[in-house]
Amino acid sequence: MAKREFIDAAFDFTIWGINSGIEDYRLCLNLNQYIGCNFKRMNDIEFYSPQIKGYKHFNSFRYKNETDFYTLELIQNKNSGNIFIPELKNFDFLFLFQGEDDYFEKEVFIEKLRKIPGVQSFIELDINSLKSKHNLLIRHINDSKKKN
Repeated sequence: MAKREFIDAAFDFTIWGINSGIEDYRLCLNLNQYIGCNFKRMNDIEFYSPQIKGYKHFNSFRYKNETDFYTLELIQNKNSGNIFIPELKNFDFLFLFQGEDDYFEKEVFIEKLRKIPGVQSFIELDINSLKSKHNLLIRHINDSKKKN
């Protein structure tokens, strides 16, 4: 009988759901201008879906702050009728913060986010309440595979 190993994953990040009627690259441009980040396109997040018998692809953008040790990510939640986190089908994008929050001013960030053209609404979400939260870990597995 095969022995199974389970990976204990830590969901140590904050996640916001964003509604926006603009394209992902334009939203990143606005984030760069209004928040002062430098988001860069990462490899697409892709995984096999037995329901569609094919791969689902979602765009991903990342900004890594080397000085204050945190990372911001913007992930496309909807693409060609596919949804990355099915429980969050009402959101167009997912915005993730991971890392040291000592120098990340959350209130200032939220105020800047409200002023960005194209952002209709956003809300902070509880990662532990999501059934499909493991989809968020796929991005790290794919990134590490493609770097080697």
